[in-house]
Amino acid sequence: MLSEDSSSFFTSPQKYSDPETPFLDLIHSSGNGFCDIYRINRMGRFHVLKCLKLELRGNVTYEGLLRKEFEIGYGLDHPGICQYYSMQRIEGLGNCIEMEWIDGRTLEELIASEHPGPATSDAIIDQICDALAYMHSKQVLHRDIKPSNIIVTHKGNVVKLIDFGLSDSASHSVLKIPAGTAIYTAPEVLKGAGADVRSEVYSLGLVIASLGPRHRQVVRRCCETAPGKRYASVADVKKALHSRTPYVSGVLFILLIAAFSLYPFVSRWFSRPQAMAPVEQQAPVTIPVDTSALTPADTSSVTPSVAPPTVARRPKDVRPDAPAKEPAPADTPLDDGLIDELFRQATELFE
Repeated sequence: MLSEDSSSFFTSPQKYSDPETPFLDLIHSSGNGFCDIYRINRMGRFHVLKCLKLELRGNVTYEGLLRKEFEIGYGLDHPGICQYYSMQRIEGLGNCIEMEWIDGRTLEELIASEHPGPATSDAIIDQICDALAYMHSKQVLHRDIKPSNIIVTHKGNVVKLIDFGLSDSASHSVLKIPAGTAIYTAPEVLKGAGADVRSEVYSLGLVIASLGPRHRQVVRRCCETAPGKRYASVADVKKALHSRTPYVSGVLFILLIAAFSLYPFVSRWFSRPQAMAPVEQQAPVTIPVDTSALTPADTSSVTPSVAPPTVARRPKDVRPDAPAKEPAPADTPLDDGLIDELFRQATELFE
């Protein structure tokens, strides 16, 4: 039985490379670019070295571009941005930028191999927006936002922005010419205008579109031809992505259409004549009258049966406080003696 203090390696540890002779591994050579990227093992930890291609080493323009990239990258400190450590000269490679090694794959490779689901896609988009918003707060433009410049780690799907070779900042005065990848570049930049936050929003919209059609309304506004019609910042893009207004508007639109469709049927139902319930007629109440004590002249005026008074319904146009009308006088008045006799006999009935 294993105890808690029996932890150890399951296989024998392998000897890592000698720190005096670090191992270099070429991992990327850009076709249209100007740099080669190597992975180096320093004291058991991987780093990345970025250097100019052999034919460009010593070129003043490209050497200045490499220096500019390091200065911009070194000034950024965000979990969503690749870290820049130092710039040094290495024998056989020339001037190199030493930076963070990221164990992952590009967003382009991730989409091609296994298209991420909605939850993963939204998490990736949020991290891209956070990293870009941080860059813009530091007066830095990436100028080459595309899926191949976004790495997603194998563990945790953490997003890292890489490749600041074409980036620009407010503190630099060299290489201000338009740059980027044509299919991800805003139309005004392709025409020679300077890049700004709205041109970055355009590229971001295309990256969001590559992850699926779920946010087509946001993408449509990001990719407006006129810069003034786009979102003013990346923060506005993220806010729109999390807003439920489009969904609420869609529901309200459906309810409105349903209301207009049902209106003729509802109005016809309420406008049809309503049948009135019949008024229940009460049977007349017969009061027996003893006429033995009355004279023949009095008995002619005795009514053998008395019907209860009929309560008429008040018309709708008559106010409740309107004075009641005086009842019409009877044709044949009853004398006082007959009324007293009728009252006496009625009282006997209830005793």
